[in-house]
Amino acid sequence: MAIEAQITEMDAEIADMMERSKVAESKLKSDEETLSNLKAKIAVQKSELEQAKTEVSRVQENLDENYLQKEELENKIADLKNNLSSVSMSETEAARQIERTRGEKEAVALQIETLNRSKAELQAEIADLEAQTAERNNQASYYLEQKNKAEIQIGKAEVDVRNRTERLMEAYMLTPESAKEKRSAEFDMETLRSKVRLLKRSIDELGVVNIGAIDEFERINERHTFLTGQQEDLLSAKETLFQVMDEMDEEVKKRFGESFEAIKREFAITFPELFGGGRAELVLLNPEDLLTTGIDIVAQPPGKKLQNLSLRSGGERALTAIALLFAIIRVRPVPFCILDEVEAALDEANVVRFSRYLKHFEENTQFIVITHRKGTMEEADVLYGVTMQESGVSKLVSVRLEETAELIK
Repeated sequence: MAIEAQITEMDAEIADMMERSKVAESKLKSDEETLSNLKAKIAVQKSELEQAKTEVSRVQENLDENYLQKEELENKIADLKNNLSSVSMSETEAARQIERTRGEKEAVALQIETLNRSKAELQAEIADLEAQTAERNNQASYYLEQKNKAEIQIGKAEVDVRNRTERLMEAYMLTPESAKEKRSAEFDMETLRSKVRLLKRSIDELGVVNIGAIDEFERINERHTFLTGQQEDLLSAKETLFQVMDEMDEEVKKRFGESFEAIKREFAITFPELFGGGRAELVLLNPEDLLTTGIDIVAQPPGKKLQNLSLRSGGERALTAIALLFAIIRVRPVPFCILDEVEAALDEANVVRFSRYLKHFEENTQFIVITHRKGTMEEADVLYGVTMQESGVSKLVSVRLEETAELIK
């Protein structure tokens, strides 16, 4: 079936269902109004019925009272008749009294008859009202049933309209409004049929639809979303890390520059003090980049020319390194320092200079010097040695030189 025909058919069905729904709603409103009126009339009739029953009760009470009066009059006539035989009374007076009593009796009987007629009329009216009430109740039940049917029809119509609207959307991606617009437009049916055939042929060429691809797409899309979020977090963390690194680099440059200048000044002092003259300098190989620059040591011992440290003898290089170490300690004093045979390459004169120079720091720094040089041992305050008096048995021996010196004195 052509698209236009299907759309027209579905529009007609939707319109028909909506019209049926409107008719059912109109009938429902009418039935509800009739039902409301019936309920009001029933309420009025119930009130009238209660009033009639109350009137019947009152008439019945009057009847009971009149019956009592009748019995009293009958008793009174009987008493008069009895009294005629026992009491001397004129016949005329007795006759008049009997007539009066009979008149009262007849009046009471007439009143009783009237009340009985009123009671019968009221009972008939009650029966009529009860019949009308029953009829109205039946009518109310009927209209209530009609109302329920109309509501069911409306519900079915709404469901049908909704289903057809969903089918129109799923099949053609059209709303009822857009379908009406397209229906009113001019269409070339042959062109549309040709397009439909081409589309069907294209669908057939696609082959079997992989239903699992939808779930796979959902899974991959969820994974892609997760990884994208992770990538954004990582990029943000990377940017933050680079920012922190830049800040750290700036701080390192600042601190390195300050420390380098301070050590450079102190090295210019410690070198001539250890060498007994001369001069030395720390030189940055690349002062524009403090993070990657190298440091060159240029030294000139007394009586020698200024040269790079690598061109000096082993002893000069060792003493220069010791001077640099002491310069660092002067800039950043430490409470404790271990030196392991740093003066091994020095001659005896420089060993003495080294060991005595340690005294400059004894107030702030305690040195432990591992050495085998005699000059260093002589300047130490305490000596610790390891001996092996017996084979395989080591023993630690300590000597406090200050106490030994006093004993010698």
